[in-house]
Amino acid sequence: MVCRKKLSPVRRKIRRTIAVILAVLILLTVYFEIAVKEQLRDIIVRDMQTLSETAVTLAVDDLLREQSENVKTCDIAYDNGSVAAITTNSAYINSVKTYITQRAQERIDELSRSQGIAVRLGNFSGLVFLSNFGPEIPFSVESSQTVSCEFQSSFESAGINQTVHHITITVTVELLIYSPFRIGETVTTQSSFEIAQTVIVGTVPSYSGIVGY
Repeated sequence: MVCRKKLSPVRRKIRRTIAVILAVLILLTVYFEIAVKEQLRDIIVRDMQTLSETAVTLAVDDLLREQSENVKTCDIAYDNGSVAAITTNSAYINSVKTYITQRAQERIDELSRSQGIAVRLGNFSGLVFLSNFGPEIPFSVESSQTVSCEFQSSFESAGINQTVHHITITVTVELLIYSPFRIGETVTTQSSFEIAQTVIVGTVPSYSGIVGY
């Protein structure tokens, strides 16, 4: 006959306490995975979208600051006082596209490392009234990005026999966020900037798109 030693009340209390603590930890883990993780995903995606837009703006600012004021964006041919042809400087357009694509990627990497993402401690509770309360907890975000550029050309009347030729660039960034929490979310942003304008004197024929490109 096997006799089991009866546990003392103190040991039984300790075991119950440990079991309760383990159950609470399991419940908190499940809650974090289901509710809090989804909230944090939305916060990280939103902040990375803002970071992406900021990076593109900084890249365009770098371009405008570094490019020469005398850069020739288009060639205009006249015939008897009227504009016969407008040809966009293709070499300039290509250089701008290459520069902004590379610089935007560099800026995104720089901001991801230096700025990153920070989430308020209160957001981990999942409770609305505690959102944005408490100290910030930084997260290291890992991502990969694809940057593409599209140019547009437009004309605008600027007075008697004068037209302004605008060259606008639209920068699209597709940002794949795969850490933290194995997010696997793609953020897409689009930003448009005017990079050049030329005042044309004379009657301008109707054009659309990138003239001469």
